[in-house]
Amino acid sequence: MDALWIMAGPDRCFKVPDHRVIVGKQGELLAGSEDLLVSSEDQPLGAEAFQKLCEQVDILVLVAGSELLNTEWLATIPLHLPKVGFLENNCNAEARLQLAINGVDAYIAVTMSSLDLATLLQRVQDEKNALNDLQEELKSFSAIAFTAMSSASEMGTVAVFAEKVQACMELHRLANLIHVCLGDLNLEGVVQFLFDDDVNLFPTDIPVSYMRLLQNASESETRIISHGRFLLFSFDHVQLLVTNAPFLDQERYGRLRDVLAHVVSIAEARAKTLKVNTLLKIQQDNARMVMALLGMAAADNRSSVKSIMTSLSDSLRAMAMGFDLNMEQEAQLLNLSENALNSLEGLQETTMTVEVHFRSLLQQLDEASSLLQAPPEEEQPAESLDSKIELF
Repeated sequence: MDALWIMAGPDRCFKVPDHRVIVGKQGELLAGSEDLLVSSEDQPLGAEAFQKLCEQVDILVLVAGSELLNTEWLATIPLHLPKVGFLENNCNAEARLQLAINGVDAYIAVTMSSLDLATLLQRVQDEKNALNDLQEELKSFSAIAFTAMSSASEMGTVAVFAEKVQACMELHRLANLIHVCLGDLNLEGVVQFLFDDDVNLFPTDIPVSYMRLLQNASESETRIISHGRFLLFSFDHVQLLVTNAPFLDQERYGRLRDVLAHVVSIAEARAKTLKVNTLLKIQQDNARMVMALLGMAAADNRSSVKSIMTSLSDSLRAMAMGFDLNMEQEAQLLNLSENALNSLEGLQETTMTVEVHFRSLLQQLDEASSLLQAPPEEEQPAESLDSKIELF
């Protein structure tokens, strides 16, 4: 085990092997110590060079005497390196306080033998190594716990978004919810809804380069594209461009890719539902218009048929009397009029049956439309927000 002895008045460093003691009770150097000198007043050692020297030894020995140690050296000592204090007989209070402030792990008595010193230094080194290992393990557990809490918070954001979109009935409202979700994740972005030639951007005033990216994404088969601070998610009807992704934090960057993929997938499903609902309402209006036209035409037809056939029947009766027809011929002529009237009435009944089927179709369309309506929301205070998620 190599130890680095640090002394003051003047500042000196000694690289000492094999647990040797190089200082006497009064602070005097023992014989042969000069051969271990690596820094002296004639050969000063800078802070950076001193730090590199510390990395070459296993333990530091800080000698407290009548003068204070070099503060630049003490400031650059690696935290993982064990430190012990060596108190000389002439050590003053300021020197002892300096050792206490720098957090030495143990103290060496001037009366210790080489064997006792070796035992003490080995114990201090073992305890320091164990403490360093424990701290690293705690850091690892803390990092895992932080990652778990962050992931839970991010998925909580997705859960709130998924709940809110159920009450969304317009695309601009859905876009607003997406932007609120991005805000909870400390992100910014652009949303595009694409249905055939119907394209909607939120916000609308975006740079031309962003519009090109979204256009190219809609024509590409790639779902997720990431490049630096840009994250692009492209689904069939929804594209999301994130413009400030944390690309320097690879762990969070990867989590956000998964989280935002869920968000866009949920938005895609809701956007398609809203589009189907819009088309369904259009078909309802068209069907009602057809029903109105059929009803008007059927009413006119019934009135006209009844008037025509009544007039025809009366005319035939009058003509039958004026013709020189026998009773049998007159009856046949009247039967012919009655059959024509009955046929036309049967046609009217068919038209009414068609109307009944159309009304049934309209009722089914109304029922389907009601299933797509958002559930009634409870009254909330005016100051409440769409979501309020605080990430760890």
